[in-house]
Amino acid sequence: MIYSIQVERHVLSGLIKYQNLFAEVDIFLNDTDFFNDVHSTIYSVYKSITHKGEKVDKVLLAEKIKNLGISFKDDINIFDYIENLAFSQITEEATMNACKELMKLRIRREIIQTADKLKSFVIKNGEDGIDKIISEADAIYNNKISSYISNDEPINLFEGVEDMVEELGNNPREDVGLITGYPEFNRLYGGLKNGNIYAIVSRPGQGKSTWINDMCFNVAKNPKNKVKTLILDTEMQTFDIQLRMVSSISDVPMWYLETGNWRKNEDMTRKVRAAWSHVKNYEHYHYHVGNKNIDQICSMIRRWYLSKVGRGNQALIAYDYIKLTGEKVGQNWAEHQAIGDKIDKLKRISEEISCPIITAMQLNRTGENFNRNASAVVDDSSAISLSDRLQWFASFVAIFRRKTLDELALDGQQFGTHKLIPTKTRFQGREAAGHQDLVRRLDSTGKETWSQNYLNYNVQNFKIEERGSLHDIATRQREQYQLNDQSANDGELL
Repeated sequence: MIYSIQVERHVLSGLIKYQNLFAEVDIFLNDTDFFNDVHSTIYSVYKSITHKGEKVDKVLLAEKIKNLGISFKDDINIFDYIENLAFSQITEEATMNACKELMKLRIRREIIQTADKLKSFVIKNGEDGIDKIISEADAIYNNKISSYISNDEPINLFEGVEDMVEELGNNPREDVGLITGYPEFNRLYGGLKNGNIYAIVSRPGQGKSTWINDMCFNVAKNPKNKVKTLILDTEMQTFDIQLRMVSSISDVPMWYLETGNWRKNEDMTRKVRAAWSHVKNYEHYHYHVGNKNIDQICSMIRRWYLSKVGRGNQALIAYDYIKLTGEKVGQNWAEHQAIGDKIDKLKRISEEISCPIITAMQLNRTGENFNRNASAVVDDSSAISLSDRLQWFASFVAIFRRKTLDELALDGQQFGTHKLIPTKTRFQGREAAGHQDLVRRLDSTGKETWSQNYLNYNVQNFKIEERGSLHDIATRQREQYQLNDQSANDGELL
């Protein structure tokens, strides 16, 4: 066992002598830091007295311990023992150093205990599958290690803030997060920031997987980002995604790629072979995880990140999409609770590896837009299925859907086939409008109305192009109106 009776004595001697240090020590020190049961009891009672706001006196401390009726081995006289501790000569600085050393000894003991727990788990669960053994073992280890990383001490917001802001001014940047392939998205929301969840929600078959894949690929190929990307896919096999990506890059339809008939067409052959130079320098990973639960998913993210990216380096993760994939539900654990827990764990793994995670979720039927006018489609957070936690934990949530027929007519063909409607935006880009991004536009009757801003996308053959925002549509409408108003025959009888 790893411990030091002498260090424990130094800690207790210093705290008895310098009670003012306890507030700082109490943040990280606890009873389990003391291996010796006498020392652990003394600290526990000392802490209890201090928390009550009372002054610690060596006689009072010994008396309270005696009144607990605790007997120690070797028949230790607690009054004499505490008297000897109080008599020791130690400085405040030495006391703090001893406290930190004591914490380190406890952490070393706990890591050894965690290793023993791992060993016991592996021995007892030999009948489980490989994925389950790896993910459970990974959780045992990383849950303990993660508990040492968090900083529970409040920070003065203005301490050092001047130097921090001045340093940012010395080295200005265009964007803080990863730069996406969508200029309007970057301008309004500042790219993708580490440790945050970006979620796209839509009805089935609306193109959310295409949007996610295109987003990840464009982030990966931007030389300013220098990142590797991982897509964890709950539905599509790697073969299908590979063909989609080649189709998007080469502009050759999927049927020709799947059947091999692209080789019969000279123009398609040229396009396909030209695509190889665009992809060979990028590390864009895909893995089908249809039957993996969230603990296995987090384990896979962690292993890929450490083996392919390296701790402290930048990456981008996509999980397509949030649904039940092996998580158990029952009488005491409903489906919405399991989904909420899944979102919570995705948020925690994004913070652990300090990388953004893009994910997706389904809309309920109120968000259905097939054969409906825009006025009959619900475009707010109430249409998100299963759990409110997506709105709680995600930094960016947006509805992605095809435009209805009346929207296509009103917006104009040049502004694309789809729209991305934000319902939550925590971060702002260079030209963000603020908490309310409303646009004054013309409706189908020519009347001015206020509408929530959205981004336009054109989706064709698994290729996505951003086509500006509602601001751009409104500007074009006004320009068109002015042109019509300037007609020589406008309003005149012939």
